[in-house]
Amino acid sequence: MTVKFQHRTLEDKILLAITGAATLVLSPFLVLSILAGDIANSLVDVVAVGGIFAIFLGVWFTSRIKLFSGIFAFVAQVTILIGIHVKGAGLIYWVFPIIIASFYLLPTLIASLFNFVLITIACFLTFQQFDSFTFPRIIASFVVTNLFSLIFSVFMQNKNRQLSNKDKVNQIHNNILELIASSSKLSKILPAIINGIENEIPNALCSVLLVDKKGRRLLVGAAPSLPNYYNQAIDGLTIGHGIGAWAEAAFSSKRVVVPDIASHPGWVDWTELTQKAQLASCWSEPIIGNNGKNLGSFVIYFRKQYSPKTEEFKLIEQFVNLTRIAIEREKADKLIWQQANYDSLTYLPNRNLLYEHLASAMTQADREKKELAVAMLDLDKFKAVNDTLGHAAGDIVLVECSKRIKGCIRKSDIAARLGGDEFIIVLRDAISPEDIEALGRKLSDALAKPYFIQDESVYCTASIGIAFYPSDAADMDALLKNADQAMYKAKARGRNSVHYFASGSIQITEENNAP
Repeated sequence: MTVKFQHRTLEDKILLAITGAATLVLSPFLVLSILAGDIANSLVDVVAVGGIFAIFLGVWFTSRIKLFSGIFAFVAQVTILIGIHVKGAGLIYWVFPIIIASFYLLPTLIASLFNFVLITIACFLTFQQFDSFTFPRIIASFVVTNLFSLIFSVFMQNKNRQLSNKDKVNQIHNNILELIASSSKLSKILPAIINGIENEIPNALCSVLLVDKKGRRLLVGAAPSLPNYYNQAIDGLTIGHGIGAWAEAAFSSKRVVVPDIASHPGWVDWTELTQKAQLASCWSEPIIGNNGKNLGSFVIYFRKQYSPKTEEFKLIEQFVNLTRIAIEREKADKLIWQQANYDSLTYLPNRNLLYEHLASAMTQADREKKELAVAMLDLDKFKAVNDTLGHAAGDIVLVECSKRIKGCIRKSDIAARLGGDEFIIVLRDAISPEDIEALGRKLSDALAKPYFIQDESVYCTASIGIAFYPSDAADMDALLKNADQAMYKAKARGRNSVHYFASGSIQITEENNAP
């Protein structure tokens, strides 16, 4: 089955165009030779037209471009030699385009050998037909044409190789940028970056070390080609001067190149480790964020002593920039998610995240046929704190209140701030009314303790309403509404108390009076 012309490679199209055009151009000469009864010319033209057209058909039906390129070059050279032998030196000037075309059709070394044979035989066949002035100049022109064609072919091959490498690097860049744009995790992006570098720099072993939250240590972000024992040994090392290339680069925010690890003073403490891992040289590039802060180090190791080249520095800088973008993107995503799901003052889950957690907890309760409880909590007389001491004092109370709530509940429970002085607690796997009541007392006692603000003792008790799922409500909205109703009933009956919502009625379980 033939491939449509528009779907063929550029090499296919060029060879088809050349062989097709050559067939059309030479066919009239074949016809004229036959009509003139010139047997010699007819034979030459038949060989030329038939051979070239056969190559056209071969490329068209098989797309085996390398095979038929070689056949075309061979047929062209044989045909012109037959033509020179039959018709004489008048056809020798066709040798020039064939010399040039050979370097396109064949590998450079093979083209040089074929052209040498072509020139030698052509000169041997025609040397008696030229005078002593013309013949040496024809030989010289053949040699110069072959030499220039060879130089140009090598130049173009190098250029194509550079373009191919550049396209390859650009493709890697695009793939990594797609991962970043799709908010993929660093655990997926960093290995892709490292693989890209290791494919471009032979024998390179790379790792990415990330600065921890406190900015004091380097943590292994990715190092797929290094031994696990090596990664474990350097994970968490302190950033500082003279501590390996990675820590030095993170400390100084400058490139650090170590051609010989064994003789470098900064690696004395790691000699045994690097020898075991067979690491002989390395260099490290700092990863600097847009705000000027150091995000980590990009480290490249070699198993032999090695000094990086200028183009390798440029390549690494490109990938370090991609690493920076990936790190900053993940930090931005985390910040956005944090702001969207957590209260900025108390760092408790907000309403959005609460609904997710509560829906998951209700599904689990249904699956395990268990109950869960929701406690709605509102601080009593909190407005008075804001009015008398200011909103800053109120914020202090809210932060301390959130800490006390988290100190009272289990790890499996969920505490969230709905806004203002309202909090909610999801009690998973609620076991018995007695346990819930004990927790209610614990919360009331903890929140009733004084808050020390501006050298004053401030008291803010809490009214708490509790509703159960599924006994008090069949869905989330009803559950939250019933817990809220129970909480407001607690406020109406004296505050600082815990109340259950049960079967449409509210039962007072405890009431305390704050100082």
